[in-house]
Amino acid sequence: MAKEINISVENGVKELVIRNGEAVPVHTGRDVNVTNVTIFSLFEFLSKENVLLSIILDSALIFSYDNLAMRLVYGLTERHPYKLNGSILLNPDLEAFEINKGKRYSTFQLADFIKMNRHLFESKSVAMELVSTLKNIKATVNRAIEANKDDRGNKRALIDQVVQSNIPESFNIELPIFKGQPKVVVPVEVVLDEDLECMLVSPDLKQIIAEESERLIGGEVEKIRELHPQLRIYQE
Repeated sequence: MAKEINISVENGVKELVIRNGEAVPVHTGRDVNVTNVTIFSLFEFLSKENVLLSIILDSALIFSYDNLAMRLVYGLTERHPYKLNGSILLNPDLEAFEINKGKRYSTFQLADFIKMNRHLFESKSVAMELVSTLKNIKATVNRAIEANKDDRGNKRALIDQVVQSNIPESFNIELPIFKGQPKVVVPVEVVLDEDLECMLVSPDLKQIIAEESERLIGGEVEKIRELHPQLRIYQE
C-alpha cells in the first residue's frame, strides 16, 4: 500500500519535483598532499595544461638548500589546495660510508667494508690493495712527554703522540652524491688514532654536497620561474 505524503507548497513555487530511489552520494573535496617525490615533480606538475594563472597568482614555492627540499602550495586560499613536497636524497651508498660522522672502525672492520664496496672505488685494484694493507697493518705509536712547570709550582706533562702506519692517507670513491644523479669523485682520508681505530673524513664532501644541491635545486627554481613568472617564490 502506497504511503501518503503531505507536502505544503509556499507561495511562488510553481514546480515541485519528487524523485524515487536512493540519492546520488554527495562528494566533498579534500586537500591533496603529495610527499616523498623528487624536486623535479614540481615542474612536471606546473607544466600541465590545466594549471590556471588565477591559481598560480594564489600559490607559492618555497625552497631550501639546507634541507635539500622544495615545497609547492597550489591555491593558498582555495578550500582544498594542492601541496607537493619534493626533495633530493643523498645516495644510500654514500651514506653507508659514514664519512665525517665520527664512525670508528677497527682495521679489520674497515677492510671488510671496503671489500664489499670496492665497486664504488675509482679503482678496484686500489680498493683491494687497501683491504690487504688494513688486514696486515704495521703501525708505530711514538710518544714524547715533556714536563712543564708554571710560575706557581704546578706541574703537568705534555704528551705529543704520533701514529705512523703503512695505511694510505687517502683514496677516491666514485659515485652519485644524490640518487639518480651522475657519478662524481670524492676524495676520502683515513684517520688512524692511537688505538689503531680508523675514521673516514673528507673535507671536500661538504662542499661537493653544497654545490650539487645548489645546482639541482637552483636549476629547478629557475625553470619554474621562467614557466610561471607570476608565481611567488621564497627561500628558507
